[in-house]
Amino acid sequence: MIHKLKIKPEYLQRLVDGTKKAEIRINDRDYQVGDILEFFNILRNVCVGDPDFYLKFKITHIHSSFGLEKNYACLSVEIVKK
Repeated sequence: MIHKLKIKPEYLQRLVDGTKKAEIRINDRDYQVGDILEFFNILRNVCVGDPDFYLKFKITHIHSSFGLEKNYACLSVEIVKK
């Protein structure tokens, strides 16, 4: 499954350069390992429908219990090369 998500540019850049390896989100989309997260920079003024506008990451691990509030998940991700 593909999830299109908004993200602030500073967090997106850290995912892209590899200094950030996980994203904490409300688990309202039934995230699964192998799902694709398509992030787009909420401050960039580009057409959201443009496929080059999104940066894609694959979920490699999901943590959703100890240390997180109910209905939140820590999604470990790796960038998907174009």
